[in-house]
Amino acid sequence: MALKLNSRYDRALVTGASSGLGLAFAEMLLAEGVEVWATARSAERLVNRDGLHPMELDLASDASLDHFISQVRDTLPDLDLLVNNAGYGGFFPFEQFPESEIIDQVGVLLTGPVRICRSVYETMRARGNGVIVNVSSLAAEFPLPYMSMYNAGKSGLSGFSRSLMLESVGSGVVVIDFQPGDFRTSFNTSVLRSSDADEQSDTVRRAWEKIDKYLQEAPTVDVAVARLRSALARPRSDTVRTGDAFQSIVAPFLSRFVSRRTLNFFIRKYYRLP
Repeated sequence: MALKLNSRYDRALVTGASSGLGLAFAEMLLAEGVEVWATARSAERLVNRDGLHPMELDLASDASLDHFISQVRDTLPDLDLLVNNAGYGGFFPFEQFPESEIIDQVGVLLTGPVRICRSVYETMRARGNGVIVNVSSLAAEFPLPYMSMYNAGKSGLSGFSRSLMLESVGSGVVVIDFQPGDFRTSFNTSVLRSSDADEQSDTVRRAWEKIDKYLQEAPTVDVAVARLRSALARPRSDTVRTGDAFQSIVAPFLSRFVSRRTLNFFIRKYYRLP
């Protein structure tokens, strides 16, 4: 029988743990005997479970993030595992993308997670152990149409993780760029987009219908949980992909041998773009 993760980890921090992948990751760690500090914009949205410590965090608010980082440094200096999962998407043609959402998505998807990493990395490095999991997305390699800021934020987080992998060699700190594909969560219902269908072109509507349909037919979160557990059981710095067989294995394999121009052609055809 595989050893439980609490033989390696005592304390974990999971951001964005009120639903979806974050909730599933937190529940998996709790079931493995790991003590979990979990965040949501409202602590009341977090499950009430033994071993779970709710924390409030709004990554779009500098004041909330400053307060949270101060709490982490004061109360979790011996953190073993960070899972940077919190995030959301916005679906708009770029010329219609709200200015406030451009700023917020960069903060939520990139600046905030990087700052949280900064708050724990130094102590992990000084201690000679610790694991940082940055949940980016396969969208870092295969962008979603009309979700330019989501693609940019996740690509930035993936690039940051790869940079930190280089810097952390020999330090005892493991950095994992965890790239999920589509999973059956509430992500598609929480994506921000225009409520006025009359403002959307046929191309935009078709692209959203394709995204929404695929999310509803996607694998359950159990697939991502099992993949993360496997990565944490024998941690090493690397990019870890998960999703259905095409997304997690075939598509990344093809991307190594197919030009970017050709990939963009197939993405346009898949989403029925001009």
